[in-house]
Amino acid sequence: MPEIFEDEIHLRDYLRVILKRRWMVAAVFIILVTFVTIHSFMMEPIYRATTQILIEKENPKVVNIEEVMGVNASDQDYYQTQYEILKSKALALKVIKSLNLRESPEFCSSKTGFSLWGALSSILGWIKSITFSAEEAGKAVPNPDKEYNRLIAAYLGRLKVEPIRNSRLVNVSFEGRNPKEVTRIVNTHAKLYIESNLERKFSASQDAVHWLNQRIKEEKKNLERAEFALQEFREKEDLASIDFDERQGIIIQSLDDLNAALTQAKTERIEKENLFSELKRLSQKREMIESIPAVVSNPLIQELKSQYVTLTGEYHRLSQKYGPEHPKMIRLSSEIRGIKNKISQEIKNIARSIETEYRIALAKEKSILKAMEDKKKEALMLNKKQIKYNALKREVDISRSLYESLLKRLKEASLTEGLDVTNIMVVDPARVPDHPVKPKKLMNILLAIIVGLTLGIGLAFFFEYLDNTIKIPEEVERYLKLPLLGVVGTIKSDSGNPAKKEIITYTDPRSNIAESFRTIRTNLSFSSPDVDQKRFLITSALPLEGKTIVAANLAITFAQMGKNVLLVDSDLRKPRIHNLFGLNRGAGLSDFLVGKESSIKKTKVSGLNVFTCGTIPPNPAELLGSKKMRDFV
Repeated sequence: MPEIFEDEIHLRDYLRVILKRRWMVAAVFIILVTFVTIHSFMMEPIYRATTQILIEKENPKVVNIEEVMGVNASDQDYYQTQYEILKSKALALKVIKSLNLRESPEFCSSKTGFSLWGALSSILGWIKSITFSAEEAGKAVPNPDKEYNRLIAAYLGRLKVEPIRNSRLVNVSFEGRNPKEVTRIVNTHAKLYIESNLERKFSASQDAVHWLNQRIKEEKKNLERAEFALQEFREKEDLASIDFDERQGIIIQSLDDLNAALTQAKTERIEKENLFSELKRLSQKREMIESIPAVVSNPLIQELKSQYVTLTGEYHRLSQKYGPEHPKMIRLSSEIRGIKNKISQEIKNIARSIETEYRIALAKEKSILKAMEDKKKEALMLNKKQIKYNALKREVDISRSLYESLLKRLKEASLTEGLDVTNIMVVDPARVPDHPVKPKKLMNILLAIIVGLTLGIGLAFFFEYLDNTIKIPEEVERYLKLPLLGVVGTIKSDSGNPAKKEIITYTDPRSNIAESFRTIRTNLSFSSPDVDQKRFLITSALPLEGKTIVAANLAITFAQMGKNVLLVDSDLRKPRIHNLFGLNRGAGLSDFLVGKESSIKKTKVSGLNVFTCGTIPPNPAELLGSKKMRDFV
């Protein structure tokens, strides 16, 4: 299928659509403008009363109760909340009940202004009221909640809240038919809004006091519990006088002293251990033992050795004179043995002394190490006690701080509870309006004109869009991508003799329609100037599209040029060619195709013969698609 919107759409196409459906555009325009004009002049005037309110963010700072209640909203959130409260259903219900608006004529009907939807709703309501039977109306039970919901919806529909930019002012307006009534309503609305704000603050203060009292009782118990736990810990750990830093310093100093003593004891132990090891190694060699420093430096050993040397020298000197059995020699020998025994005994004493000193040094080192371990354990235990004590002390401090803070807030809340301070005030109360704000007759009429034209033209283009028929000759070539041979107007039929009008090129050759057929004939002749066209097929997609009339009139125009023309009626279902020329259908094309006798009939038009359809066959498609038909063509 070829694209139908490839060509550019011109302004004349839009104008053609509007002109074609001008009566639709005019009808919509006239109906809408007339309706709006009549309604604007008939509707009751609507008045608007406006009061101006100043909304500060918060009260003058007497106490800081907001901290207790956790109020810390941004300016935008706060003011948006206040605007929503002004438009709330709860506040509207207060005003309705306060002024008994349920009985007010202002709310007995919904005529608040013109709107198409309102007008349609009124019409539907009127129809329902007609169809609603009296019996059903008697059974209806009024619903107070439903009635108040209707009043609230009507009330809020007339209420308007408009914040003034870059200020803390807000205009509250109310519309209605009675100027005094709307003034009274909007002023009452502002008054009750301020009162509800005060009530909310007072209620918040009461809630704060109640909440603080409960919290104070709880925190008092928590404080007492924390103080008791701290005191119990001090008594259990014997911490009557607590200075953890001082005690920690003493332990650290003791550890330093013990560390120095350990170093010295370790040095002494190593020295004694080395001497003791050397002594054990030389224990079987007396002469080697006598050479160790502890023995050599012993004064008694030195004195005994001196005596030994003296006696030995004396013994050698006397041995020159006396024999071994001489009493002097025996005495000297006895003394020498005694000296040697004393030296040996003293060496043993020195060895035992060295071992004892080693054992003492080792024990001293171990004792100091144990003392250091004890001090370290004491330091760790002191740290644990300090951590536990600090945790208990911190809990006491926190509980006391919170308890004192709550007491302070309770005093502030108690003071605030008695204050009558609001952050909202009426700057400019509403005055009785002099002039109505609705209906705006000129504006309504202008809008009706604009909407009427727009709607009418829109409907025209909408119906044009739904109409997918070809409307102008240019669309044939645009949509079908085929050359246009000609255009034939509508042929008005003659009720007495319709066939006479249908072959108009013969009955009225000077008419415009006849000229249209001659134009088609000429265009067909010149469509292929190099080829002598002998045959033309006239067909259509659907019945009753005019192919019979076109074929007959084209055949007549060619015959009028002096040509011999054969018009073949191949419509084997509903043939009409023979009727146009007043001929008998007789044997024709269908009879020829099945091998029967057939004949060509002359007409009253010179040079024009007709090959009628013949007998209507049961299988026209098969006959037209047969080989004999192809040979005939």
